[in-house]
Amino acid sequence: MIRSNKTTLKFANTGKINLINNFVDRYTEMVKKFVNIIWNNDKLTNHAFVDNDICKKISTNVRYDSRIRQCAAKQASAIVRGETAKRRKQLYKLAELQRQGKNTKYLQRKIDNRPLTKPKVEDINVELDSRFIDFQEGNKFDLFVRIKQIGNKEKIIIPIKYNKVINKWLKRGKLKPSIRLNKDGLTLYFDIPDSKISGKSKVGADQGVTTCLTLSDGQVTKTNKHGYDLTSINHILSRRKKASKGFRRAQRHRKNYINWSINQLNFKNINEVKLEKIESIRKGKKSSRYLSHWTYTLIKDKLVKLGEDKGFVITEQDSRFRSQRCSKCGWTHKPNRKGKTFKCTHCGFTADSDLNAASNHAVELLKITWEVWQQRLNRVGFFWHEVVGDERIVRHVKKTN
Repeated sequence: MIRSNKTTLKFANTGKINLINNFVDRYTEMVKKFVNIIWNNDKLTNHAFVDNDICKKISTNVRYDSRIRQCAAKQASAIVRGETAKRRKQLYKLAELQRQGKNTKYLQRKIDNRPLTKPKVEDINVELDSRFIDFQEGNKFDLFVRIKQIGNKEKIIIPIKYNKVINKWLKRGKLKPSIRLNKDGLTLYFDIPDSKISGKSKVGADQGVTTCLTLSDGQVTKTNKHGYDLTSINHILSRRKKASKGFRRAQRHRKNYINWSINQLNFKNINEVKLEKIESIRKGKKSSRYLSHWTYTLIKDKLVKLGEDKGFVITEQDSRFRSQRCSKCGWTHKPNRKGKTFKCTHCGFTADSDLNAASNHAVELLKITWEVWQQRLNRVGFFWHEVVGDERIVRHVKKTN
């Protein structure tokens, strides 16, 4: 696995800072020129695919050192491909539907109403590999990063002092010969061996808007020492103007809280976390400004990274009806769950709704088929049992008094 840590440039003197700023500006200018050339070339923008040979031919139009020129052209190509990746998928789907003779007016309208826009490259990071950097150990400083072959016979030497995170990754792996550089800092990369899966227990996990993460063994993420939780941070985000400095600060606050809160959970004896699979949760629906800031991808990404570090795997599974199922008797009924409270209408079992859902993710249940899903049996209620023998039928009954 690859891990990274961003370090400060405060140990570099004023002359080195000026060299770094000039180099970043010059590199950004190169990438911008390449993006303009690629974007305006019909052959390249038809499918937004640019190979290395075309980049080399284009790069000769700009007068800079050949290696750094190739590096900038490669990054510009990746930026264009990333910007147009979704459009390529839409065009492929449109052609497929047209071949099948199906209705394509909605997809066509989406494509027509959302034209592609040229990506902005003013705030990009400079990606440098082993061709441009050397690492040298020092006495006063732990590491010197030497940047070379960047044009005008320049060499930039940046002093680095290790922090707690860098020391942690160096003990477990080795430093990769690549960096990411901008005017605010320098990012180092580490190649860390994956941890072996050693735990014995399996737990279910439920992501929530109020509670960040709930595990079936009873562990729950909590508020931090300043009294913030996911709910309060999302309320702050909903009051901020999008793209403002306050909005970006709140976004960083949300990400930091999610990382911190999940780090407080104990995964020592766990070898598998069964996570609910969430996708297109707000597709075709109107949601409040508050709910629009609930980002389940941050929680999943953190769990995946933590699994690589601690030695457990993440398994996603269908979440339909699981939050409405009683983890004690298996009765699945829509009125069972009301907000944070779960109360079974069949046996009277009461629990926290997130904990009950996590418990249902921990067990192996009979698969809900598409036909059962279409019937909306949760509105009348049915018993949803665990996998036993060759039984593969969801047995539904009427509500008992």
